[in-house]
Amino acid sequence: MSQPTRYRATIAYVGTEFHGWQRQKNAPRTVQAVLEAALAHLARAPVRLEGASRTDAGVHADGQVAHFDLPRRREPRAVRDAINGRLSEDVRVLAVEETAPGFHARFDAGWKEYVYRWSRAEVIAPRDRPFVARISPRADAERLRVAARIVAGERDFRVFAVTPPAGESTVRNLHSITVREEGTELQALFRGDGFLRGMVRSICGVLSDMARGRVPADRMARLLETGDRRLLSHKAAAHGLTLCRVFYEPAAPRRATIET
Repeated sequence: MSQPTRYRATIAYVGTEFHGWQRQKNAPRTVQAVLEAALAHLARAPVRLEGASRTDAGVHADGQVAHFDLPRRREPRAVRDAINGRLSEDVRVLAVEETAPGFHARFDAGWKEYVYRWSRAEVIAPRDRPFVARISPRADAERLRVAARIVAGERDFRVFAVTPPAGESTVRNLHSITVREEGTELQALFRGDGFLRGMVRSICGVLSDMARGRVPADRMARLLETGDRRLLSHKAAAHGLTLCRVFYEPAAPRRATIET
């Protein structure tokens, strides 16, 4: 009997109509569930898909990565086209390639990038509205940069997590937060080796309040020093967040850190 063939897929989706990435018993539609249904039709058997990141409801992706096994080898392009043929227009498999049997999309990831987008425009164009969060025209990019520099580094991010995982470390290495200004749009690009559930949106909630001068200039520093969740702002809206890409070193070793 032949061994299953493992594939690595790059996936993009608009998260608006999805209840997040992860398959859930009570959620009518998740990205993982619709992809597994398409794969099951191709393989004529259940197929488990494992993603690199578990995006929340309403969060988008341009470069999610996942792996799966098929019982017999097929050409990667044929696999891609067969999956896409059974998907709606708001999710697409961009690329498929064969990979090593031990490759794991989650555990082997070197780092991930998310971008959060705010618009200071008085009127947001319809084509941009699903992907940017509204912010006051007075929001200041330099205040955003100063606050963002405080957060980067290897530290305990428990204060920003939604339901921190029991028994698991909440220390993460946030390599950088790069703030960009493009006309009326502000962007914060997060690069890190892993992110806790809700972490980026919680940070962005504080960043947006600091950019507007709604909280004291030392708010981010106090959050990191005290871990006092009463100092948090409201989480930033899910639709402003996009998973940009997941990076893998060639022949990456298995990693122990699990993202939630």
